Amino acid sequence: MTVAILADAPTLTTGFGVTTRRIADALHGADQEVACFGLKAKPGDCADHRRYLIWAAERGGHWTDSLADFFSATHPRLLLLNMDAYNAVECLDAIRSAGYRGPIASYVVFDGLPVGRHYLDAQRSCDGVLASSQTAAAYLRSNGIDVLAVAPPGVDRNEFAPVPDPAALRERADLAGTAIIGVFGTNTERKQIPRVLRALPDIMSRLSGLPVLLYLHCRPAGYWRLCDIAQELGISEYVLFPSFAFDEARGVHTASGTSSAADRAASEHSMGAVSYVDRINCCDVIVNVPHSGDIEQVILEAQACNVPLIHTDDQGIMSEAVSSGGMLLSGCDIGTGRCGERIHHVAPSAITDAVVSILLDDQLQSTLRKAGQDNVAQYTWAPLQNAAREIADRFLKR
Repeated sequence: MTVAILADAPTLTTGFGVTTRRIADALHGADQEVACFGLKAKPGDCADHRRYLIWAAERGGHWTDSLADFFSATHPRLLLLNMDAYNAVECLDAIRSAGYRGPIASYVVFDGLPVGRHYLDAQRSCDGVLASSQTAAAYLRSNGIDVLAVAPPGVDRNEFAPVPDPAALRERADLAGTAIIGVFGTNTERKQIPRVLRALPDIMSRLSGLPVLLYLHCRPAGYWRLCDIAQELGISEYVLFPSFAFDEARGVHTASGTSSAADRAASEHSMGAVSYVDRINCCDVIVNVPHSGDIEQVILEAQACNVPLIHTDDQGIMSEAVSSGGMLLSGCDIGTGRCGERIHHVAPSAITDAVVSILLDDQLQSTLRKAGQDNVAQYTWAPLQNAAREIADRFLKR
């Protein structure tokens, strides 16, 4: 009996790709037949994967064009969605149009709360719902939606850990003697990366000549043309990217190997020659200021690597994930997003104050590192993997 998963392909490095891989691996390890309908995946992404079926959705045309063929080929007895509440509405319509009539379980991600009734009703229509956080679970239950389990994403502490010799790593990356501010997130509107760029001139001014570089782990041209913004601000020489060829969905090797040849050739510094985890470990501070979001993977990764974290205070799911293991910044204004959620815009001046205070205060750095290590210790992959196995057992036995 097959469990089908509709989400980013588990071969990708997106947040949904990472959680899908953990879910699929757990089900496969429990001797379940698994088939993933891999959003954002092309056939080449799945060519070397042999453990379970990954159906590449990107085959030309719209991703829904082959959904009916996927169901005909796999005959799933249970379908598990792993996606945000906004996209779940479109996917649920497509699933029914493609002919699937079996039970649907939803591992729902909320990019901020509250959400409108339209999006809650989509979750209500599912046969079972898993939440990623206690905050989300309480919200769902307050709206009359039963939550089968709270299953946050995790982080592998064997992969994400502090390096034993940070100075040697900095030397290898040609970054010795420089303060590194890291931003690890896609070039999308939600991530609000230009606010960090706009903070950089004042950060440099207040650090009294200390060399500073801003590393943006994203494609330079996406929702914003970030190189153009850096040029307008007169800070181009202080901003590093992986490369113009960088693929955000396929990323960089996590803890071993290196980035692509294109990244290495295009990188002015040799950051392009080190792994994803080493890039995190090169940073003196990581700034993540999306206006809304769920449990951002970089929260857990930064804390696991013992790097001080600055984050948006959404007074919700993201703040629950950060806990006391990061400096939380309140929004200078609060608006409304497309699902009705609150969006919190952090002022560049608040980012400046936070970065400068951390870089100039060894005791504050130590406090944030210790609190981050304590917080991330609870974020293992076991709750999500156990919840996936339990929900499969529940519906397949039925």
